[in-house]
Amino acid sequence: MYSITLKILSIEIFVPMKTLLYSFVCCCSFLFSFAQEPTESVDRPLGYRLKRNVVDEIIYKDNGLKPDFTNYRKLNYRVYFRKVNYPVATIDGKKYQLITIPGAKRQLPQNEDEKAKLGAGEALLVGSLIDKDDYDQNFWIEEGQIQTNTDTEYYKYANDVSFGVLTAPFKYRLKAGNAPQSILDGDFNLESYLGWKWRLSSSKPYYIVPFGFAGVTSLKYNSDNNTGITEGNGEENGTGITYGAGISVRLGDVSPGFIIGWDHGLGTLGSTFIYSDKPWISFSVNYDFFKPKKTEETQVEK
Repeated sequence: MYSITLKILSIEIFVPMKTLLYSFVCCCSFLFSFAQEPTESVDRPLGYRLKRNVVDEIIYKDNGLKPDFTNYRKLNYRVYFRKVNYPVATIDGKKYQLITIPGAKRQLPQNEDEKAKLGAGEALLVGSLIDKDDYDQNFWIEEGQIQTNTDTEYYKYANDVSFGVLTAPFKYRLKAGNAPQSILDGDFNLESYLGWKWRLSSSKPYYIVPFGFAGVTSLKYNSDNNTGITEGNGEENGTGITYGAGISVRLGDVSPGFIIGWDHGLGTLGSTFIYSDKPWISFSVNYDFFKPKKTEETQVEK
């Protein structure tokens, strides 16, 4: 078996290559896990949107950083909005929040005639639903309506790199090559994964993550799966390198996923392990492969 001699404080230590490799992969796995950002760009809030079952809300045009109660629009779920970082205004016992309606900025009037036409046209908009003429404009809305009648809006199809630690709940080893039969085992395994995460919904925690992984796994050898063990009741524990690819989907509280992987046994018994470098699969309907991955999506403060 290969080994490396480490000299520490004039003391020579013989370390098996398998032990060094095992320690290196373990350290990398945990470093990947702890290096994760607490929030991801796929969960960065876009703004707010009225709930579908809510009646149109009245919002008031901004005039000198004050609500103009004579110039109002109706806001529904088809248009999202963002808060403006400005103090809440309290008028007649009600609190109002300054908001903006994102959209393509329209060209501002260049002369007095155009300004007059714009003023006349805006008078016709009073009481109407928000439309393109109101994009990139500021309005005021009752603060309580944001608290009770809106959902947080996210960027649909936002995506970013995803990495961390995963574990497979079981391995179904396939019959292949000199492997005489398919078996199911639950070897301990810990892998670092690297993939790409897409958000599938602008309002719900729906994601898809294709990924690749590599890590370490325990292996239990016996005379049925290892030609190096001749005693019928003999069992040995070993270590191997595990690697593969998979896909995980999160649909709210349901997390279906699928993994295909391979184990490479280390050491003398690893070389006689009949399932070494043979494919195995793992799948689940509601098991989170990613541990200890944070699954709560980021919420904006309302």
